[in-house]
Amino acid sequence: MSNQFRSKYDIHPLDPYIKWLANRVFMLVIWLGVIAVGVLLSKYYAQWNILPRFGSIGITIGTLLTLSPLFADGIYLSQAEAFGFAGTDEEGRTSVTSEEGRKVSINIFWGVILIVLSSLINAFGDYLGVFL
Repeated sequence: MSNQFRSKYDIHPLDPYIKWLANRVFMLVIWLGVIAVGVLLSKYYAQWNILPRFGSIGITIGTLLTLSPLFADGIYLSQAEAFGFAGTDEEGRTSVTSEEGRKVSINIFWGVILIVLSSLINAFGDYLGVFL
């Protein structure tokens, strides 16, 4: 929702700086970049104990993406569409989600994937050198 339709009390001064954390493509690119830097540095220095540190940064990125429905609409406004009450769809059936809520909530799925992959890198990244 555009800020022009919001009360001045619903707009936090830091909103423009945190909304990009809810951008799935941006966060996936950042995650890939962080992991790639970790692999390249580990390979360059032949020190595979470097990679798990980058895996822990990946966990943070995944966690932020998982939590993105909470701040995608701003600091003060949680994503009401993602956590709303049931309504009815055009066929009269009960529907709990909304179009906007589903779009934002897919970030939870991607965040969990990043957390799992990053946790594996964090736990076993130093063994990756055996294969590379």
